Amino acid sequence: MGNDPLDVGVGLAFSLSILERFQRNGLLQARLNHVPGIKGRCMGYLQLSQGKVTSCSIEKNGQHQLIGKDILVRIDNERGPFEWKLTPLPEPPSPTQHMEPPIQEMYSPIPRKTALLERELERLTGWTSTQKYMLSAVYDAIDGKRSIDEIKREVPLTPGATDEALRILLALRVIIIPQQGGNEIV
Repeated sequence: MGNDPLDVGVGLAFSLSILERFQRNGLLQARLNHVPGIKGRCMGYLQLSQGKVTSCSIEKNGQHQLIGKDILVRIDNERGPFEWKLTPLPEPPSPTQHMEPPIQEMYSPIPRKTALLERELERLTGWTSTQKYMLSAVYDAIDGKRSIDEIKREVPLTPGATDEALRILLALRVIIIPQQGGNEIV
């Protein structure tokens, strides 16, 4: 597929069904107009993981707002179709050997920050503001007191998107996750 975005401008609802069928990962985005409550044009974003929508948002003047997938589909049906483009997301880091089984149900570790995220975000060229926002949302929820399960309930992302953000934050070495028995995932 290369670095060029995939054009899925045949309508959002149809595109989502195809992307789900082929389990595509990426960020679907389009310039929208006539969004209820928004004056002028804005950007619409849908993040996909294995073809499933993990988050939806709109952006205007650098301000992000979560929005329902059904609202974006309705706007596209009524006022589009808009030119939706699928840009592949960077591959999530491979889980380490310590993370092969999902974190045990009885034990939800408490991640800790080890470095500032802002410096690392600057190095992520090619990442969209939505992708960086997702990392920041999870990073900001880490306070050394909340468990991973509590963070998943707090951030405005799906549990799967939160897990992916945690893996990326681990790969960036800005957090560690202590395991039962005192070992840490770094």
